[in-house]
Amino acid sequence: MRILTTVFSACVALGALTPVARAQAPAAEEPIEEVVVTGEFPGPGMWKVWRAEGSDGQPAGHVLWIVGEPPPLPKRMQWKSKDVEAVATRAQEILLDAFADMEPDEKIGVFRGLSLLPAALKARKNPDGKTLREQLPEDLYARWLVQKKRFLGSDSGVEEWRPIFAAQKLRGEAMDDLKLRESGMVWEVIGKLAKKHKIKTTTPKIKFTFHTRDLKTKLKEFSKESLADTECFATTLDFVVALTDAPTEARRAKAWATADLETLQTLPPLPNAYVPCITAVLGSQFAREIVPADIREQIYAAWIEAAEKSLAANETTLAVVPLAKLMRADGYLERLRAKGYSIEAPR
Repeated sequence: MRILTTVFSACVALGALTPVARAQAPAAEEPIEEVVVTGEFPGPGMWKVWRAEGSDGQPAGHVLWIVGEPPPLPKRMQWKSKDVEAVATRAQEILLDAFADMEPDEKIGVFRGLSLLPAALKARKNPDGKTLREQLPEDLYARWLVQKKRFLGSDSGVEEWRPIFAAQKLRGEAMDDLKLRESGMVWEVIGKLAKKHKIKTTTPKIKFTFHTRDLKTKLKEFSKESLADTECFATTLDFVVALTDAPTEARRAKAWATADLETLQTLPPLPNAYVPCITAVLGSQFAREIVPADIREQIYAAWIEAAEKSLAANETTLAVVPLAKLMRADGYLERLRAKGYSIEAPR
């Protein structure tokens, strides 16, 4: 969901996407079941990527090791992988995931930022004044009410929000209440090693610049524009519901922590709101004027280009990227395979 934050970075900076406090905690008679996984696990497996000597000038013996950032995991879960740490300490470079970054063409001061706050907050709400009840299909809204009661309590303000923002707030509160975390667990270990051993770290980035002088006008225009975000809302709701299946998510967490790819592939996949939410965002006039329609492809291409450069330059490279980006049909592994690289899955 990083691109969603990128497109609306101005809103984020001004507090428009910051969840407000819940008016009331979920009722005591409806306890929230955490995803509990106890014990210390050996850690995730790694994919090995290499190319035969002489292929496109690829040096012999150069290897790219890739570890997948996990699906949502329990915050208290502990893992330790001597294999991953050993690769990290001998690597000449650590490659992180690519992302898009939107920067202002001039610094936005505190006072100017405060003057933009009303427009940013208004952009979070439905432009026609409709509530979620009026905007969503009846059955979808009924499902929303169940999860809203569970994770947002009696917060009524969110009912005036656009579906995409209401969905993101629900997702964040659910992750917090279920004591799950979505990223950073691998980097907590690898980052310390990179700093200690002064290992080069590369983060491929696609950069865009927006004109600060136009920001207030653009926010006002966006606040009047409708988004096709019902599918984004529905898929995010499905994701939250899936997270509440504690036994399944415990199995998923344990499978990642023990490199059990067979179990990961046989478990029902977590609903992924990435594509419908991105489509909703990029379909807006606000985004079309700033971000290219093929931004997703640019991000993937930037990472593949960086991976190939690392393979050519280093005997050992360790990459840390989201597991979903590795394993999807058009993900990083398939793109590398299509370029002629040999790939060995974790054992």
